[in-house]
Amino acid sequence: MDDTLGVSLLLATHYLDHKENILVLASNLYNAQRISNLLSSLVGDEKVILFPSDELLRAENLATSKELVSHRLYALNEIIKAKNKIVVAHPASALRYLPSPTLFKDLTIKLEVGTSINPDNLINKLLRSGYYRVNKIDHSLEFAKRGDIIDIYSINHDQPIRLSLFDNEIESIAYFDIATQESTKKINEVDIVPASDILFTNSEFSFIKRKLTLQVEDDKPNLNNEQYESLKNKTNEDIERLLNYESSDNLYKYYGYLQDKHYSLFDYFDADLIIYSNDEQFKTSSDLLRKESIDYLDELKDEGKVISHLELFQRIELLTQHKKIIHTKKYKESNNDIVFTVRPIIVDGNNNSLSTIMTYLKNNQKVIIALANVVQKKNIASILKDAGIDFEETNGLDIPKKDVGLTIYSLNEGFELYQEKIAVLTSRELFNFKTQSSRFMARFKEGTILHSYEDLKPGDYVVHEYNGIGKFVDIETLEVDGVHRDFLHLEYANKDKLYVPLNQFRLVRKYSGREGFTPKLSSLNSKMWNQTKEKIKSRLNELTKRLSILYKERASIPGFAFPKDDELQEKFNQEFIHRLTDDQEEAYREIRDDMEKPYPMDRLLCGDVGFGKTEVAFRAIFKCINAGKQAAMLCPTTLLCRQHYELAKLRFASFGIKIAVFSRLIPMHEQRQYIKEIKEGKTHLIIGTHRLLSKDIVFNNLGLLVVDEEQRFGVEQKERIKEIKHDVDVLSLSATPIPRTLQMSLVGVRSLSQINTAPKSRNPIQTYVTPFSEAIVKELIERELSRDGQIFYVHNNVYSIHAVASRLSMMVPLAKIGVVHGQMSREQIEDVMLRFYAGDINLLVATSIIENGIDVPNANMIIVENADMFGLAQLYQIKGRVGRSDRIAYAYLFYNPHKTMNNEAMKRLRAIQEFAELGSGYKIAQRDLMIRGAGDMLGREQAGFIDSIGIDLYVKLLNEAVKKHKEEIIVEHKPNKLLSLDAYIPNDYIIKSEKVEVYQEIENAEDIKTVNRIKKKLKDIYGRIPLEVNNLLIKKKVDLITMSEEFRNIREFDNRIVIFLSDTFCSKNGIAVKLFDVLYPFMDKLKISYLKKELRIELKKEELWLNDLEKISDKIHKLYLEE
Repeated sequence: MDDTLGVSLLLATHYLDHKENILVLASNLYNAQRISNLLSSLVGDEKVILFPSDELLRAENLATSKELVSHRLYALNEIIKAKNKIVVAHPASALRYLPSPTLFKDLTIKLEVGTSINPDNLINKLLRSGYYRVNKIDHSLEFAKRGDIIDIYSINHDQPIRLSLFDNEIESIAYFDIATQESTKKINEVDIVPASDILFTNSEFSFIKRKLTLQVEDDKPNLNNEQYESLKNKTNEDIERLLNYESSDNLYKYYGYLQDKHYSLFDYFDADLIIYSNDEQFKTSSDLLRKESIDYLDELKDEGKVISHLELFQRIELLTQHKKIIHTKKYKESNNDIVFTVRPIIVDGNNNSLSTIMTYLKNNQKVIIALANVVQKKNIASILKDAGIDFEETNGLDIPKKDVGLTIYSLNEGFELYQEKIAVLTSRELFNFKTQSSRFMARFKEGTILHSYEDLKPGDYVVHEYNGIGKFVDIETLEVDGVHRDFLHLEYANKDKLYVPLNQFRLVRKYSGREGFTPKLSSLNSKMWNQTKEKIKSRLNELTKRLSILYKERASIPGFAFPKDDELQEKFNQEFIHRLTDDQEEAYREIRDDMEKPYPMDRLLCGDVGFGKTEVAFRAIFKCINAGKQAAMLCPTTLLCRQHYELAKLRFASFGIKIAVFSRLIPMHEQRQYIKEIKEGKTHLIIGTHRLLSKDIVFNNLGLLVVDEEQRFGVEQKERIKEIKHDVDVLSLSATPIPRTLQMSLVGVRSLSQINTAPKSRNPIQTYVTPFSEAIVKELIERELSRDGQIFYVHNNVYSIHAVASRLSMMVPLAKIGVVHGQMSREQIEDVMLRFYAGDINLLVATSIIENGIDVPNANMIIVENADMFGLAQLYQIKGRVGRSDRIAYAYLFYNPHKTMNNEAMKRLRAIQEFAELGSGYKIAQRDLMIRGAGDMLGREQAGFIDSIGIDLYVKLLNEAVKKHKEEIIVEHKPNKLLSLDAYIPNDYIIKSEKVEVYQEIENAEDIKTVNRIKKKLKDIYGRIPLEVNNLLIKKKVDLITMSEEFRNIREFDNRIVIFLSDTFCSKNGIAVKLFDVLYPFMDKLKISYLKKELRIELKKEELWLNDLEKISDKIHKLYLEE
C-alpha cells in the first residue's frame, strides 16, 4: 500500500476504533511530516505528535537555528504524559540518544504563586537544563534575572513568563509580551520544560572531563603529534562547553559516549502498537543513517578532530524488542500479505469539478465530497442540483446512503479506495484549493518587532542633535558637588571627548543608517554638522510642501464612495481558510474606510513577503467588483503577474468573477479579445505587467488600481500610473517595511498601512551556518531532489556563476540546473524563473537577484555560498525565499573556512551565527529594511540624507517640516534644571546598554499619567524601584507640573527650594486664602511670602523634601485649574 496515504488511512481507522498509544516509523522526516499532517486531519490535531530530528550528518556546524530542537522538546514533553496518542518518528529521531525520562521530568520545573524557592538553585537548574542567560528575553529557550524579577521562555508556552519574587517567595507569575516586555496576564502556576535534550545526571556530569581526557590519551598512539595536539585542544574546548551547560547540536556527538545508560524515544512512549510505514525503506534509511554516521565519525577521528568510540544513533533492533509491530510495504510479496489499495484522485484536465465527480460516479462508486468551507459547499451543491445529481449532507467522512455525500471536513488531499468503491474528493481536487494542514508549527518563538533600537554598546555610532555624529564610549556615573549623575561619554573626530549630562539625553540617538555604511565622525570645532542639517531641513521643507500640495489636490478631486461591506463581501472574506492576523484586519479596515469615502484613496500597504498583503488586496478588489466596478492589478514582472493570476483564479473561483491577464507570454489574439471585453465591461479583474499601462487598454469603469512593488517601475511607467490614478482608488503594495515613526510623520501626506506580524501558520526555517564542503552540498542536493524538491543555490559572482553551475552538474548529474544573474536581460531572467516555477528546473543557481523574488512553494531549501559576504538584511530576504509550503524549510549559510578574515568579516560571521542561532538577526535586518523602505518611498536623495544624519534625526526633522506646513506649533523641549540630589539609574538596577532608552523614555514623557505608566513598567520589568530611580521619576513629575503657566520659576539653594508663582496665578480673586488652605498640611516646612509683587513659597530641604515638592506643586496646579 501507499506508504503515507495508505498508512495514514489504515492507522486512523484503527485508532478511532481502538484508542491506544501508537508509534509510526516513517522512512524520513519528509514522510513523517506528511503522515503527521494526514493523521491530524483524520483523527484531530491534539491526538498526533510529530517527533523530528535533523537528518544532516556531515556538518560540524558553527551554528544552527533552534526550530527542530524546539519542536522535539515540545514533543518530548507531550509524549512523556501521552495517553492514547499517535507519535510519528523517523530514523534520525527514533534512534537518537535521549536523556532518561526520569531526568527530563526532574528538570521540568513546577512553579506556583505563594511558594518559596531558592533563586540561585532555580538559575542553576535552568542552566543545567539548557537555558541561555540574557538580560532581556528575546525568544524561546532563554531566561533572564534582573533584581527580584526572573523571566523564562519555555517551549511549552506561547509567551514568556515572569516571576516576581519577594525575598524567596513567588509573589506573582505572569505572561509578558516579548515586544514591549510588559506583563499581560497573571497565572497561578506554571511548568518549565528543559531547553535541551542533551542533559546529564550529576554522576555523568562529574565524569565528563575525566572520560573525555582519558579517551584522548587512549587515542594518542594512533595519531601523529599534530593530530594529537589538535584533538587535545578541540576536546578541551568541548569539555569546557559541556561543563558550562552548553547544549549546541555539535556537542551531541559525545552524548551516547558520556551516558551511563542509553535511552531513546521508546523509553518515553510506551507504544501499544508500532507500525512501520514501508518496512524496507525504513530499514534501508536506518542502516544508511548508521553507516553514514560511523563513516563520518571515522573520517573526523582519522583527521584528529574527534575521539574514537563515538556513536550518533542506536540500533533499531535493540529498541523494538518484545513490541507488537505491524510491517507495511508498497507491493505484495506473498499470498499471506494483506492488500489495502489506496489511489490518489485523478483530476479532470480542464479542472472541471463536475467532470471529476462524474468520473467516479460512472464507476458505481460512492463519492464523499469533503470541502474546506460553507461557500465551496454551496457552490458544489448548486452544481450537483443543476446536473440532477441527488446527494445528502453527511457528518465527517461517514459513508452516504445516496451516491454522493457532501460535508465540511478539512482534509489535505482526496483518495480512492478501489476495492471498497469509495472516492473522497476534497477542495484540492475540485477547486485546486489547498486546505491548511496541521503544519510543522514554529515552536521556537522570537520577538517579531523590535521594541527598541537603543541597545547601545561601546563603539556604536550616535547622533547628538547639536554636535553631530560621535562614538559611544560608555555611560559613566560621576559625582559632581556631592551628587551622583549619569553622563554619556562620547568621542568625536580628533579624539575629542564630550560628556552629555542626564538632562540632555534626549538630544542623543543611536545612529542608524544602511547596513554596512560607516558614517564620518563630526568635529566638535566645525560648522559642517549645522550646514548638513540646514541643507537637509531646506530640502525636507520642499519635499513636504510638494507632498502636502499633492495630497490637498487629490483630496479635492471627487471620487467614488464605495458602499459598505455587504453579505456577499462577508462570504468572500469567510472563504479565506486562514484567520487574518490583527495587522491584516487593521489594514483591511483602513482600506475599506478609505474606499467608502467620496474622494480617491491613495494608500500604501507595507508588509514582509508572506505576511498576507495579497489577501488584503483581494478583499479590496472584491469590494470594488461587488460595487459594479472593474479592478486592475499591476505587477513588475511576468512571473509575479502569473502568480497573482493563479492565486486570484482560486480565490475568486466561487464568485463568478471574470479575470484577464496581460504579459508578454499571452498571445496577441488572446490579448485583443481581453481588450475588447475590458472595454465592454465584461471582464471584472485585470492583472498584468506594465502592458496594462498601454494606451490601447481602455477600461469601462475602473474603480481600483492595485500596484505591486511600485518602486520597481520606471519613471515613464510611474507617470502613466499617475495619469490613471487621477480619480480612481489606488492601493500600492510594498514588501519593504517603512519605519513606524516615518509612518506617523507622513500621516496627512500619504496614507500608510503596515502588516508587521507573520501568519501563525508560517513555517519555521531551520538555519545552519557551516564551513563550505562539497560533500555536504552534494548530500543536501541529492536528498532534496530525491523527495522531488527544488533548491535555490546562491553564488553572488556573475563571472564564476556558470563554472559553479557546471561543477554542480558534474557533482549531481540528475539535477536540472538553471542560472540567473543581474547581467541577463529581464526576459531571460523571467524565462528561467518561469521554468523553475513550473518545475522544469529543480536547482536554480542565482546571484542575490532572487532576494526580491516570487513564491516557489516546492523550493524548500536554500544554499548560500560565502554567506559572510552578505548583509543580514540581504540574508534575511534571501532566506525568505523558502518556507512557503506545508513542510519545514532549510537554509544553509556556508562560509570559506580557509579564508583569512578581517575584523569586519569576523564580526559579520558572528552576526550570522547569532542570526541563525538566536533569530535576533531579524531585528538588524528589519531595521535595515526599514531604512531601505524609507529611501524607496522618499527617493534617492532622501536616502542619502538618512545616511548623513541617521534615520531617527531624519524623521524628527521631517516631522518638524510636516508640522510647519500644517501650521502646527513645534514645541522645543528645553533641558530641565537639575536638582541637587541622587536622581539617576544605578548600574545594579538597569545595565548600561539599556539605560539610555529608559532615560529617553522618562525625558519624552509629556504628562503625569505617562510617568506613572513608566514607573509601573520599570517595576514590572526590573523589579522594586530603588530610591535614586524614584527620585528621577518624582523630579520628572515636578518638571512637568511646574512647566504650567501658574509657575514662574523654581530655584534651589543650599537648604531650601523656592517656588515663584506667576502674575496670572496671583491675579486670581481670593487665591491667597485658598492657597493657605491647600498648603496647610505642609505649614511646618513652608514659608509663604509676597515680595516685590511676587508670591513665593519656600520649602525647607528636610527628609523626603522631593516628595513634598511634588505634592505642593500638584496642589498649586490643581487649585489654579479649579479657578
